[in-house]
Amino acid sequence: MVIRFTGELEAAVPCPPSLLDPTPTETPSLTADVAVVGAGPAGAATAWHLARRGLHVLLLERRAAGTVWRAAGSAPWTDAGIPARVAAEATGLWRQVEQATGAQLLHVVSGVRQVRADQATAALTAAATAWGARLRHCDEVVAIDAAGRGALVRTRSATVRADRVVLAGAGPLPTDPGAPVASVPGRGSFAIPAITR
Repeated sequence: MVIRFTGELEAAVPCPPSLLDPTPTETPSLTADVAVVGAGPAGAATAWHLARRGLHVLLLERRAAGTVWRAAGSAPWTDAGIPARVAAEATGLWRQVEQATGAQLLHVVSGVRQVRADQATAALTAAATAWGARLRHCDEVVAIDAAGRGALVRTRSATVRADRVVLAGAGPLPTDPGAPVASVPGRGSFAIPAITR
């Protein structure tokens, strides 16, 4: 499956007022194997890895997509200073994202491999959704509770029952220490596809 990504980022469109209303009239119930909280670089990369493994992934983000991508910034992430093994693994994974999305992400400048942060985040999101991850922008997570062997993730407009939760950036900590919640590094870097595996 190939999703073509041109590298252009969507305009900074604010979330619709109806999605910002803290008291929705109906709260839909959703299910997922894994709910990933935060659609920045780490969250998008995590969702991509999990979806490729056949898991049903729901990627939750409180901001609009263009805002998330722009927040990553246009500065390049480079492989300078990253252990050679990790840089090589990340390079291979960036090539897979390029192949899946049609985006030209990886560049070599003066012998240093690099990707632009904003384009990389957008391409990782496209790759995750190409593998079946569902994306909910403009839907802030307000609580994470244990529920049997899984977790209930409450957003401003829905309740998600998930077997596991991954915190990838800002978001509430679980109210119950027994909730199946893991964290990944919230900061992006050239190695983000390798360190979110």
